[in-house]
Amino acid sequence: MRLLRVIALRSLLPGLLLAALPASASTPLDGQLLGSSETELQSRFESLVRMRKPVPGPNGLRGSWALADTRISGLPFQTTFYVKDQRISRIEQRWTSTPDRCSDASVYAAVVADIGAKYGSGLSAQDGGDGDVTRQSVVWQSEAFDTLAYESQSATECSIMVIYKPHLIQDASEL
Repeated sequence: MRLLRVIALRSLLPGLLLAALPASASTPLDGQLLGSSETELQSRFESLVRMRKPVPGPNGLRGSWALADTRISGLPFQTTFYVKDQRISRIEQRWTSTPDRCSDASVYAAVVADIGAKYGSGLSAQDGGDGDVTRQSVVWQSEAFDTLAYESQSATECSIMVIYKPHLIQDASEL
């Protein structure tokens, strides 16, 4: 009888441990978070940190919140949440590498493939480069938000940035 209890406990233990994981482990980090309040963001990610000095962003946005180690294709990205009127207006994820890792073109390809698996095929562009810096990007559009992936590569450093921002449709009269 005791042996049956031990076996039952061992079979329940993985399920109990899984249920005890923080909620942030299952919270997707993508454009669905745009428009969330700062309070909602704090409740979704336990490791979220308020930045001491906000990072200036595009169009007057302020990067006020950060996550240190968010994973995309197994790589540790630094995530910054930009806020306007106490709502998340933009999300930027950045990974920077050493020169030895930069020569591996499969890193950016893996990030693009992972995002593409979720959003479908995107629109790609490649820049011939300024001197020794080359750049490439992919954009995915949806009705609610756009997802952008950028890679910048030089002889000494490469970086990949993934951005989620609201999808804006402008009428020709607004241009």
